[in-house]
Amino acid sequence: MGKYMKYEIKGTYKVILGILAIVLIATTVLYNYTTKNESSLIIALASLLIFGTFLSAFLYIVGSFRKELYEDRGYLTFTLPLTGNQILGAKLIVAFMWFLILGAITVSYNILMLAKTSGETINFKELLSLISSSEIISFAIMILISGISTLILIYFSMALSRVTLRNRKIGGMWFIIFLILSTFIAWIQMKIVNISPYYINLKDWSIVNSNISSLFQIEIDNASLMFSTEDYFYINIAGFITNIIIGIILFLGTGHIIEKKIDL
Repeated sequence: MGKYMKYEIKGTYKVILGILAIVLIATTVLYNYTTKNESSLIIALASLLIFGTFLSAFLYIVGSFRKELYEDRGYLTFTLPLTGNQILGAKLIVAFMWFLILGAITVSYNILMLAKTSGETINFKELLSLISSSEIISFAIMILISGISTLILIYFSMALSRVTLRNRKIGGMWFIIFLILSTFIAWIQMKIVNISPYYINLKDWSIVNSNISSLFQIEIDNASLMFSTEDYFYINIAGFITNIIIGIILFLGTGHIIEKKIDL
């Protein structure tokens, strides 16, 4: 599995580094050609650049897996002495590594450029304290799990499309399968959240009922997996656990299809 991860890294690093180089150049141009009075515009455009970076990397990683399923390059991958779960696990680990690197570099670079443009000194101690807060860490973990779950669902949809619709000309059918499964999973989560409307506060880990919204004078959908107030961030316990369970099932299902069902 370790050797396959190295193979994955070698096969993707040029494109990922290319994406990183482009976004850093674009960020530099953005900060150099805007004034201090346009800080709101800078932050908005910088946020779009960061989002575009992750989206580009995500689409590339997804496209790479699709090529292995539908093109001859997949023969080498799926004939390796590895289980389907090991192949999928290696891909997810490498994808996570790239997202972590991209996130750390782009966010750090934007902070430095923003400080340079505004002429303010960065208080690294205060910044580190903010980043290491339980709410930020918990929120980052939630986003990570959500991203991995989405990636697994896409992989599962592609693998299922590959074994059920063998005609390569309609390989794009995986997207329809993805939309159907996403809708079905969202419906399941909505039902579970309605049955168990208990949320955990990510700041102090207290458990509250969704009726807590009336205390903060906010409106939330009773089927929301998460919601936030000005000071707190909440996530539905049952819905979150369901999300993890579904992710595990899809992971094992994708691994099984890769190992047993792919017809080379």
